[in-house]
Amino acid sequence: MMKPETKLGLFTVVGIAVLGFSLYFLGGLSVTRTYDVNVKFQDVSGLPVKAPVKLAGVEVGKVKEIKIKDGTVIVVAAINEEIPLYQGARFSVVMTGIIGTKYLKVVQGEASSGLIKPGEYVDGTDEVPMDVMIAQTMSSIKELVDSVHQQGQFGENLNASLREVRQLSANLNQMVASMRPYLNNSVQNLDHISEQLKDVVAKADNVMTSLDNGDGVIGSLIKDPNMKEDVKESVTKLKETMTEVKTFVGKMSRFRIYWDYDFFYMPSSQIASSDLALEIYPSSGYTFYRAGIANLGNEDDTPAKGDYLERNKIDLRFGLYNHWASVSAGLIRGAGGVAMELRPFYDKEFLNRFTGTVEFTDWGRDRVINNRHFNRPNLTYGVDFRFNRYFSVGAWMRDALETNDFAVKANISFNDQDISSFFGMATLAR
Repeated sequence: MMKPETKLGLFTVVGIAVLGFSLYFLGGLSVTRTYDVNVKFQDVSGLPVKAPVKLAGVEVGKVKEIKIKDGTVIVVAAINEEIPLYQGARFSVVMTGIIGTKYLKVVQGEASSGLIKPGEYVDGTDEVPMDVMIAQTMSSIKELVDSVHQQGQFGENLNASLREVRQLSANLNQMVASMRPYLNNSVQNLDHISEQLKDVVAKADNVMTSLDNGDGVIGSLIKDPNMKEDVKESVTKLKETMTEVKTFVGKMSRFRIYWDYDFFYMPSSQIASSDLALEIYPSSGYTFYRAGIANLGNEDDTPAKGDYLERNKIDLRFGLYNHWASVSAGLIRGAGGVAMELRPFYDKEFLNRFTGTVEFTDWGRDRVINNRHFNRPNLTYGVDFRFNRYFSVGAWMRDALETNDFAVKANISFNDQDISSFFGMATLAR
């Protein structure tokens, strides 16, 4: 017969074991009452069971089960009973960051559409995950490098394009060299005229002083008060005219106008596009304007497969700039948006040749282009390297949130002195 101490010990051990098993099995359960919503997806890679379900960033449930039914992935979401979900609600699998965990995101539907019933099946949105997007980007870059190394089709096209660009650059250099004497003479003439105007204005001031004081030959000869006033008025008008001419010459020399041409080639779809714009830098020293046409082409041509560019779009921007950055806003490639260029190493030798650019436009986009539905903003970004003041090349990702196309870019930019002079005269006419 067991002693009472032995019985107490056994009872304690069994009690602790039962408590441990209870905590283990009940740890995944919740006392919160829920209802199930079955969400259908094509792929939910990386989404774990018990992952949170979030509505407007707030956790409203858990992923209860993930199963496959008739070739379709079914995610069973256990939603807290006090949280109503309305018809039209959008479900998608998203990441908390580049290397974060995945969860089920819910965008609420319209209350007027009615409630989603417990156990009801709804369609989920299969978005391209960020990790897949990054993998596609790296794959595109690898294909580009392999093609160039192996002299593939794109390598041949790129080499041909670079030969044409080098030829164009050589022609531009030859043109600039032939125009340099004229431009140098024009600038020297403006400086010479400006100095002469200063002398004329100074002499006019001396004449006015002599007339007022009666000094000098002119002051002693002109004794008639009426004649003296006429001469003073004539000299004053001459001085005003010289001041206006000086202002005109100054404005002509302070305006800077540039032609800017961009060429993009996307190797994955073998699509090329061009932008042409005029950039105007007035005398303020911190503002600029841009006006041009983006995606030049024939709108009547049948678009090729994978060609989602909208042709001949107006590009009108107003911007601010300094040594290391520029920010502009307006119609960018035909849609409202903002753009930013960064030159963080503007004061570093060689590194100052690099420029990073981001364009964020068409925020409310919701339309079909070439049989493909686009419903996310247009995010385009890239890095350029400038060889000289006329020519640069870059690597860009276009429409990163939708097609995520890798593109090679070439840019040609040069100053137009004739248009600069025209704008200088236009400001004087105001």
